[in-house]
Amino acid sequence: MKRVSVLLITACVVMPFSITGCNSQQQQNVIESEIQNDNPLDTLNMPYFSQTESKAVSTENLNYNIQKGYYLVGADGNNTTEVYYPQIDSVSILPEDTQQEILLEQINSDIAKTVLLREGSTNFFAEQNAVSTATEGESKREPKVITSYYRVQTANQKIVSVLYEESISTLGSALNYGAVGTTISLAENRLLQLNEMITDFDALLTLLETDQFTPIPYYEKETPYFSEVLENTNYMRDEILEILKNNNRRTFFTEGEEEAEILWEKRVFDWYLWDNKLVMLYIDDKGYYQYSIELEKIKNIIDDTFYQNYIEQTE
Repeated sequence: MKRVSVLLITACVVMPFSITGCNSQQQQNVIESEIQNDNPLDTLNMPYFSQTESKAVSTENLNYNIQKGYYLVGADGNNTTEVYYPQIDSVSILPEDTQQEILLEQINSDIAKTVLLREGSTNFFAEQNAVSTATEGESKREPKVITSYYRVQTANQKIVSVLYEESISTLGSALNYGAVGTTISLAENRLLQLNEMITDFDALLTLLETDQFTPIPYYEKETPYFSEVLENTNYMRDEILEILKNNNRRTFFTEGEEEAEILWEKRVFDWYLWDNKLVMLYIDDKGYYQYSIELEKIKNIIDDTFYQNYIEQTE
């Protein structure tokens, strides 16, 4: 199959809390040479995944590639840090004689997918900034130390699912660690939500409470079973259920009986798909924990349409 030559245009976008996103081939080469892991599918070095995954993620037999993108965090003299995210590229593998209309349509589709993946890498930072602004009146221009790495956990003809590990702190303070899962539908160019996948959150929570999920080690540290984590939380069971149903977020509203507005939201859970498993992330004030379960074990609480559209693979 012949490859299409594509003109790359440098684009910069202004993003929340002094994030500037720039994309150019020259800058890309420089940045990539400065980090240890150049694999565009995996900038998050966690040996547990590579040791236990049933099949390594590859785009060899897919109709798209995944490239490494980045944006710069820090402006107005503050620290500048590169934050990485995966980019979808299906244009470079199209035949040379592809019609211009089809080519432009595919370019726009690739951009739409990439925007969703880039936004996934900003979610944790945006939430942290919203919380600090709402509770402490912290200046958005105050220098921060920010890092973000990702690992593509699933890449097939239907979805791309990514784990981002992120941290943020004001200079001189302790790091606040978090993680974000982002799963996109390739056909629809949209995010997939847990509450359209799971039909019974009470059953899902019961599986977590009874330690039917397998803890995923955090680098060299052992992850406690979820039942142990629950003992140290302030959440009641009904509150956890509401959080799961609310796309994993605890929402705080402005006071008032009429037209209450969302003040800020705190991400408590998140999720992604890895091989044939669902991984649930639990995020607390100090870090996060990951727990996996085989999809076959929870198929009875997965929506049939969701399973057929996004999970079931055809040979």
